[in-house]
Amino acid sequence: MGIFDSLFGGMEGGGKLTSQEAFAGILLGASACDGHIADDEVQGLVTALIRMKLYERMNEKQFNSMLNKLHGVIKKKGVDFLIEGCAAGLPEGLGNTAFANACDIVLADGVVEDDEKQFIENLRRSLKIDSGDAKLIAEIMVVKNKG
Repeated sequence: MGIFDSLFGGMEGGGKLTSQEAFAGILLGASACDGHIADDEVQGLVTALIRMKLYERMNEKQFNSMLNKLHGVIKKKGVDFLIEGCAAGLPEGLGNTAFANACDIVLADGVVEDDEKQFIENLRRSLKIDSGDAKLIAEIMVVKNKG
């Protein structure tokens, strides 16, 4: 490993993402998949994460550092690269949860653009979620976000 590899850690240094990074990366990817991160998407992302037991031992500094690291991966390598690594590092049993939260974030601004639709489909495939299950999850998130 080179000197610069160790500075970037996680995906870029060849190391494995933590469970927290993998889950948060999927949600951050959902926020960024249309080329910008809207305030309501960030609010939804943070709200979803801080309510989870997965993050209960993480302090604010660690949480912000994690999000900054993931955002750096998006800036350098893109959302698709981040999602591939996060899907591989996601703990078993959290695929549907991550997918539901990603759908919720995409729907937060009330508009689903073509690139967001493509992101959701790519995420479904990366997480190996059955298309029927994914459709049901998406329908529930549409109902949740109406009004």
